[in-house]
Amino acid sequence: MNLALLQIGIDDTDSKQGMCTTYVGAVAIDRLKAQGIKLEGYPKLIRLNPNWKLKTRGNCAIAFTVKVQKHQIPAVKEIILHTVEELAELHIETTNPGVAFYESERVPTKLRKFSKKVVQDIATIDEAEALAMEIGAEVHKFKLGRGIIGALAAIGNPLERDWTFELIAYRTPENRGTSRKVDAASVVRMNDQTFPNTFDNLDPFTGEIRITPHTPCPILYGIRGENAKTTLKSHKLVKALEPIERLIIYKTNQGTDEHIRRAKIAEVKPYWSVIVKGKVSSMPQIIPGGHVIFSMRDKTGEIDCAAYEPTRQFRDVAKKLVVGDKVVAYGGVKEKPELPLTINLEKLSILKLVPVLRKVNPMCPRCGKRMKSEGKGKGYSCKRCKIRVPVSAAKILEVKREIGVGAFEVPPRARRHLARPLVRVAYPRREY
Repeated sequence: MNLALLQIGIDDTDSKQGMCTTYVGAVAIDRLKAQGIKLEGYPKLIRLNPNWKLKTRGNCAIAFTVKVQKHQIPAVKEIILHTVEELAELHIETTNPGVAFYESERVPTKLRKFSKKVVQDIATIDEAEALAMEIGAEVHKFKLGRGIIGALAAIGNPLERDWTFELIAYRTPENRGTSRKVDAASVVRMNDQTFPNTFDNLDPFTGEIRITPHTPCPILYGIRGENAKTTLKSHKLVKALEPIERLIIYKTNQGTDEHIRRAKIAEVKPYWSVIVKGKVSSMPQIIPGGHVIFSMRDKTGEIDCAAYEPTRQFRDVAKKLVVGDKVVAYGGVKEKPELPLTINLEKLSILKLVPVLRKVNPMCPRCGKRMKSEGKGKGYSCKRCKIRVPVSAAKILEVKREIGVGAFEVPPRARRHLARPLVRVAYPRREY
């Protein structure tokens, strides 16, 4: 038989008003299966640059591979394009879908590099079209067709170094836009039985269920885990109180820190997510809204770091830093022309704490009560005993710090899709 591997990428079919690119992919895959066309491996859910200003919610693209006979390829393409045209939010101005087809058994180096750039930086439609022409990929643009960028990037991401899985359950059309109905107690039990092989199921500080989104998209819930088998087991433990239309399991770069690059402070640019090592250079301040801001410095420059109000307990860590503490900051940088560059913290590692010293007034040698200062450089006196002592009688004590060396992260309620939870560091990925 004259078989071919066809790689398919889809992006930018959703809007803030509804739809989800993962759902468009799930429907397309089910329609192909109904025609006897099977997937090679798991479909991919690739999160792109989380700092990009034109993103819709989680900024994801999807890709999958099918093995077909050559004569089936036109029919496959027709099914995909028809599904995108039918389901995408084309009436929304900011929705500009793109589809990519690439007939090959391998992913060329240039496409891999492009994919990495789209996750960590910014790429243009022109770049995507030029790359497609160079490697022989076929792209289809709906409206502006910005989605061809993510569609190619999803095909180009090999998910070789690290990956996770997500099982997604979708709602029936009549329930979309209404409150999601999932038994919270069943989610707690599921988490008790499967954590840390599944993660971010709930917020441990507030008890908030995190598998259900709060947007008008078709998703009922999504369960993230280290392997596909565990996500399916976890799904069976969750009690849905409304019908489920369909299920899909994606292999994904979620929870991998793939968006982050190591950088010196002078190298940091808007739209990057970075890991920066340095020393705290200004005391943390609480600004309106409850956000905590401090500065850090390395040999190349200085930059602000922010722990925002939704990060809750994480802010308390940032508040307790002092000038001179050695830290590593992880986070994204957005473009705000009216403000200096700021790392929006996702994680913070404290490498070394400097001593905090406090001067303590001496005790009266006669009555044992704390003496009072007579003014700067004038020593201390006891009003009761009329005893005076010099400035040198004061004691310098080291204050016990309220934080310690270690790694800290924002809670699940404030975590970005791509940010790697600390539990994944403590419990490495399990093979599927």
